[in-house]
Amino acid sequence: MDKYNLKQEDYVTYLREQLYFLDSSLTSFTDYASIENLNNKKIGSALKIKLKSEIEAKRIAVILRVLLHDTNQSKSLFKHLEFKDKLEYLDTANPNDSRLHSMTGMIGVRGNNPNQYFGLIGKVNSGNDLIAVPLYNQHLPEWYNSYYSSNFQDWWQKIVIKIDENEFTRETLVKLVANKDGGAHVNKEGNLPNNYYNAKQTKLKLNVQGNFTDFDRNVIYASIAQIGWEVLNSINELDCTRIEKSR
Repeated sequence: MDKYNLKQEDYVTYLREQLYFLDSSLTSFTDYASIENLNNKKIGSALKIKLKSEIEAKRIAVILRVLLHDTNQSKSLFKHLEFKDKLEYLDTANPNDSRLHSMTGMIGVRGNNPNQYFGLIGKVNSGNDLIAVPLYNQHLPEWYNSYYSSNFQDWWQKIVIKIDENEFTRETLVKLVANKDGGAHVNKEGNLPNNYYNAKQTKLKLNVQGNFTDFDRNVIYASIAQIGWEVLNSINELDCTRIEKSR
């Protein structure tokens, strides 16, 4: 069978398609605001969170795998375009300071387990519930200075969830959701790693002035959505145009 050799413009078209898919899935996860200007801290405004479908995280994970994940059998789209290791990746992970930072500015709210860390999520109040949301739903001024750019390996391998002795990097989360939990595949052995399954079931109890409250929604899915948002805000139309003209 004759084969067509893909050209640079074909890969750029694939890139635009994947970024469109990513934007669409993020919009279906929750309402969100894109970064407008990072340097002078005008990034957006805090939103009234409109919760939508958190299972969009599975599609987001597949898109991230297409864009970023290389194996011996396949090459990521960013690698095809020869800028995977040149791009600066936006890192929004909040500091591991034993605080669960929140849209309502409740600095110092802590979970009942000091060994829990969720670097890419915050919380919002919804009635009597505290809802896990990606940090892109916040845009509080105190967060702006913590955003920075990182090289791919440091960004990809950074621990963003810790529950007791179980640690998850961005890479680990994307591969688990995409490859084993129904994103692109269901694990062929018919099971999931216990540490991942348990993390999905976690109900983090927060101690707010002596009152313990369940922390709702899936912390894994909220983290995946935030990773997608970081990637979407790490590359822009100008980058696409430069890539298109580079070869």
